[in-house]
Amino acid sequence: MSEEKLENKENYKVDFFSFENIKSLFIMIIIIFIFRWSVAAPYHVPTASMEPTIKTGDRLLASKLTYDLKFPFTNISLMSLGQVKRGDIIVFSYPKDPSLDYVKRVVGLPGDHIKLEDGILYINEIAVERKSMNSHRSILDDITDLSDKKDLFQEDLGGVVHWTLYLKKNLSYLPKKSWPSSQDIYIVPEKSVVVFGDNRDNSSDSRVWGKVPLSLIKGKALFVLWSMYTKKGAFFPTLRFKRFGQKIY
Repeated sequence: MSEEKLENKENYKVDFFSFENIKSLFIMIIIIFIFRWSVAAPYHVPTASMEPTIKTGDRLLASKLTYDLKFPFTNISLMSLGQVKRGDIIVFSYPKDPSLDYVKRVVGLPGDHIKLEDGILYINEIAVERKSMNSHRSILDDITDLSDKKDLFQEDLGGVVHWTLYLKKNLSYLPKKSWPSSQDIYIVPEKSVVVFGDNRDNSSDSRVWGKVPLSLIKGKALFVLWSMYTKKGAFFPTLRFKRFGQKIY
């Protein structure tokens, strides 16, 4: 009996590492990679450029089927599924280094005339409506990027109402108060978009490095999977449970 049991165990080990099992595991891994490349993927946000909409430490889920279907493991579009809209928060390959992924908000579509003057965004010569929301500053309680030195606004991008942050006027950085300059406008090239961070005075975006070609867009940010940050002076990180599953606008 003991010899028979030992033989069965050895057979089990052989079966577990059999060619069929290894092949099934390999296929499953390929399917996971295809799903992440072509359907949806998680992204970690390590910077404050989109605060308070997206906070440092957020883990996002981005849909890769919002705009097109791409051939797995390439940027080749097989089928167009939708158009990029003003106000969308997109994940894209950084134009200066495509190995890096960025997340920003689309403010300019192909052919738009874009200008930022004294903190006011103009699209096709029309000022984008914004209003002060400093009475709702509790949303800034769990961010560490000089929140006490910033004014909170809500901006309306054609029906997409979202948060924006600006340094208080006496602290504003002159290079970003007006863009491209007080006398000029920026015309968005064909097959490209212009993107800004919602944290307007702490964002490397189109004002710094220019347009984002549509071919570099990977998907649209949908919601926060989970979020974690470290309070100033704290040793252990804190989970933001209220942000788990929160939709991104």
